[in-house]
Amino acid sequence: MSVKVDIDNQTVTIGGTAKGSGMIHPNMATMLGFITTDAKVDSKALNQCLRQTTDHSFNMITVDGDTSTNDMVLCMANGQVNHHSLDENHPEWQKFVYAINYVARYLAQSIAKDGEGATKLVTAKVKGAIDIHEARKIAKSIVSSNLVKTAIHGEDANFGRIVTAMGYASKYIDPNSTNVKLCQVSVFKQGMSVAFDEAYLKQQLEADNIVIEATVGEGEGDATAYGCDLSYEYVRINASYRT
Repeated sequence: MSVKVDIDNQTVTIGGTAKGSGMIHPNMATMLGFITTDAKVDSKALNQCLRQTTDHSFNMITVDGDTSTNDMVLCMANGQVNHHSLDENHPEWQKFVYAINYVARYLAQSIAKDGEGATKLVTAKVKGAIDIHEARKIAKSIVSSNLVKTAIHGEDANFGRIVTAMGYASKYIDPNSTNVKLCQVSVFKQGMSVAFDEAYLKQQLEADNIVIEATVGEGEGDATAYGCDLSYEYVRINASYRT
């Protein structure tokens, strides 16, 4: 995929491609990611941008919880566009960073959605954590849970599995401020289950993209993780796989 952004009234293109299937559970996993641009950019600034981008894109995905040693994300710039060199002091630096983030996030979501046997992309959005590190742990725990993944595959609104995955991920969760929404339907509020239309929610869970939203306190930490469901096909692929 690619995006275009204007820098110094010149058109800069940022493109990306990635490989991923199974054994995806960054930091990082069996994954190859390549981002390229024709922008003129300082190498140190680009390296820092890529590190920060990777933390909330490629490092926030999982397919099956298994990691591997052969993973890589590269960002390469050939400097062919005639604009002032980009770094943190350039007035349009944040515009460039946003475009890099957009490409990286798109690729990360695509890897999760295209996991072995996957039928649904699962997005977990967490806010209210004490800091971003706790938020990332909780969000990643939700999409990593086999019980959550199988419930999503079965289109079952089993919010208890979601709450459990949140609970064992962090000791800094405030039960009285914990809320969960599944497909925009409130299922858990202030530490208690709430009544909801199960037939309606099951219908929503038939979609290809499932969003879980969780509040865990009054903090400023928020994060988003991406995963997929766990299907019969995943078991078939890996049960019949031979090296």
